[in-house]
Amino acid sequence: MTEVYLINTLHRGRYMLSFFVLLFVAGGISSLIPTSEIIKIITILFLIPLILYISVRVSQKPSSWQVRENEIIISFSNKEYKYYINEINHIRSLTRSGGTLYVIYLNDKSPRRYWRNKLFQNEDDQLALQQALTNSQIEYYKF
Repeated sequence: MTEVYLINTLHRGRYMLSFFVLLFVAGGISSLIPTSEIIKIITILFLIPLILYISVRVSQKPSSWQVRENEIIISFSNKEYKYYINEINHIRSLTRSGGTLYVIYLNDKSPRRYWRNKLFQNEDDQLALQQALTNSQIEYYKF
């Protein structure tokens, strides 16, 4: 039986779009308020955590990962991706301040990227997934 690892992933494009749109909207609204510039700047600085929170919530795209003997299956609510072991050159996990970027390097195709988010999230199965990738036949690099 194959174990399923639940990972808190984000849609990176939606996250970045949401973050910058909300930041520019907050800046635009603050420019309309008749007060000193320092007050406006401080207000925007205090709004950044709220903007981050909203952007993360809007762009959540949880996934489930299965590491099998001959394939890796990544499932989202509306789509499933299968990568056969013989098609994978290697996998890298790059730790960042807001989470982990998993990059699956394929032999003949461009790499596939999956962003694991840890901001404003409960714990997921990331450590178990990394252990499963380490124990598999795939070349796995953790940076």
